[in-house]
Amino acid sequence: MLLTGLVALLVLIAWALRPGRLFDDPVCAVLESSDGRLLGARIAADGQWRFPPADSVPDKFARAIVCFEDKRFWHHPGVDPLAVARALRLNVSKGEVRSGASTLTMQTIRLSRKNKPRTLGEKALEAVLALRLEAYLSKEEILALYTANAPFGGNVVGLEAAAWRYYGRPAEDLSWAGAAMLAVLPNSPALIHPGSRREALLSKRNFLLDKLCKEGVIDSLECELAKDEPLPEKPWPLPEIAYHYLETLRKQQGDQRYGSSLDYALQQRAEAVVARHAEVFATNQVFNAAALILDVRTGAPLAYVGNVGHDSRAHGDNVDVVQAPRSSGSTLKPLLYGAMLDEGQILPEMLVSDIPFHYKDFTPSNFNHTFDGAVPARDVIRRSLNVPSVRMLHEYGVEKFIDLLQHLGFTTITRGADTYGLSLILGGAEIKLTDLAGAYALLARELREGTGPRRKAPPISRGATWCTFDALTEVNRPEEEGDWHTFNSTRKIAWKTGTSYGNRDAWSVGVTPDYIVAVWVGNCNGEGRPLLTGVGYAAPVMFDLFNLLPPTGWFEMPSEELEEVECCRLSGHPATDLCDADGTITVWAPRAPQRPDPCPYHRLVHLNPDETWQVDSDCWPVAEIRHVSRFVLPPAQEWYYMKSHSDYRPLPPFHPNFAGFRSSGAVEIIYPQEGMEIAAPVALDARSQGIIFSAAHSDPQATLYWHIDGNYLGQTTHGEHKIKVIPEKGPHTLTVIDANGHSASVRFTAL
Repeated sequence: MLLTGLVALLVLIAWALRPGRLFDDPVCAVLESSDGRLLGARIAADGQWRFPPADSVPDKFARAIVCFEDKRFWHHPGVDPLAVARALRLNVSKGEVRSGASTLTMQTIRLSRKNKPRTLGEKALEAVLALRLEAYLSKEEILALYTANAPFGGNVVGLEAAAWRYYGRPAEDLSWAGAAMLAVLPNSPALIHPGSRREALLSKRNFLLDKLCKEGVIDSLECELAKDEPLPEKPWPLPEIAYHYLETLRKQQGDQRYGSSLDYALQQRAEAVVARHAEVFATNQVFNAAALILDVRTGAPLAYVGNVGHDSRAHGDNVDVVQAPRSSGSTLKPLLYGAMLDEGQILPEMLVSDIPFHYKDFTPSNFNHTFDGAVPARDVIRRSLNVPSVRMLHEYGVEKFIDLLQHLGFTTITRGADTYGLSLILGGAEIKLTDLAGAYALLARELREGTGPRRKAPPISRGATWCTFDALTEVNRPEEEGDWHTFNSTRKIAWKTGTSYGNRDAWSVGVTPDYIVAVWVGNCNGEGRPLLTGVGYAAPVMFDLFNLLPPTGWFEMPSEELEEVECCRLSGHPATDLCDADGTITVWAPRAPQRPDPCPYHRLVHLNPDETWQVDSDCWPVAEIRHVSRFVLPPAQEWYYMKSHSDYRPLPPFHPNFAGFRSSGAVEIIYPQEGMEIAAPVALDARSQGIIFSAAHSDPQATLYWHIDGNYLGQTTHGEHKIKVIPEKGPHTLTVIDANGHSASVRFTAL
């Protein structure tokens, strides 16, 4: 009596308690495309192919499993009284257990209890728990639980994994033969193994097909065709598309089912493009590449190629380079350009100095080691010039630029200005490909749609972004990127490349109103290779990826955030009356709180009638003096500028009898610069080879007199002023003086 009461009490407690989580087994990491197709999966932690539970069961399999295992599943309360009665009769008549009368609900409970020994007590408990489960879950939910956790032979658990392992397709695409074969497996999972058991498996499958036909689920023709279908052979490998994306998600969030925004077909084609280029790159010992395609509207990835492969650890193929910090090269230059436009520090055509520049211990150089003297700001980013970019960052402020980059989403730029310095603009910081693409996508989305009610505006305005992207569509990069003209595209793309120091990283990022394509090429171990540049390696991949995408239009100009500014045609500064002699242009620029100074390079000069001398009333009749507006650069800029601008006219020299004020700043020391520490090269015999000092003068005929620490060194004449010096170690002052007393001095230290 006591035992009966105890059993009744346990039944009541079990019934009252809502069933908790039945299955806590580890599951596979599964990645699906935007339309639900399987991109990849990783085996569960316990070595089983067990997919996360699905919300529903495909109709063919549901009909087959119910027909085979539990034909009254949809009607009984968890325990089938008719099946129990039939089992009792059979077992008693045979004198042994031949049938357990287990319903699918009871089998689900049994699976959750890890197939404990089949005792009468365990069977009774399973029945009670099955009744309770039916009280809380729908039939569809119970069938889904069973289907996700039933054994399908070997290390395959659950229908989804079984469909992929045995048929290489999703469960909803199974034929009747496939659905029937998988439906009989949980009852006898060992039958899937090769050998004589396959005949038994075939017999069971065909038995079920006949039963389905008899019950009208399939017709006789379908039945016969299904029987003709052979059993699967060896297991299929699961897809490994977007391999690195799934690995990164696993590291971040663990093993689970991941829906994604990846486009199934685009992902496959993007991987093929990267792999095709990688075969060529390998001939130069360049083994790694990554690419990312983003949807501008959402910022979500449409294709994610983390690396060229994942099988070989020798070359770091297992590294997801999309997430790996790498030297940024020149990729940040357009962002600085946009920020300075926004603040009114520059205008698109405004000249930026491009002469040797030294700041503390940093001396940048252009890719081709030449200088243009002065370059329009727009050309600085189009041609990716280093020295003007460093000057622009110096003017803008490193700390302020770091803050801007952080607001744009660069998660790896976390140090201060003292750490990065001015080299930040040339690759002095490491960035991720995903952050680079995301920053450009943020700007493109803002330019395309404007700031929504729930979205904060980026730190660069729509007007400045439009000007920046517009400049990047006019590809003209004769320095680092000498083969730019070989890239032909039918669509308008704003694009920027970058190459890190030592040819270690090659970047390219392209923007349209709908898509961002970003590419990195290099070696994961950081080894640089000759000719590894953004234009030679990353840009061809980027353009091939753009060719996979539908063509798009271009951004509408945000005219409400732009204004026309009349500028000097030669200097790009706001025009003055003196600029009229050479003409003015009108440029679009963002509305800004300030504008650069009016043109500082046009000035009024006084010349003799044939413009061969600068004169004044002491050396020429006043009535014959010509008062002319002339475009005049500072001496050092002028010296380099003239080399690439044959139309530039330097001022004529002063007349010998000129007695008036001669402008200061006529002399400029190019090298060394203030505060430099310099060392002379040493020959094989340990003798110093000396240092070449250089200077410029506004008068091409001037003679310059050189002094160190007050000691005379010598003189130079006519145009290029260079002198070889072997200074003693220690601090020095270099002074250069012309015949009229104009001078320039710098302090430097010889090492």
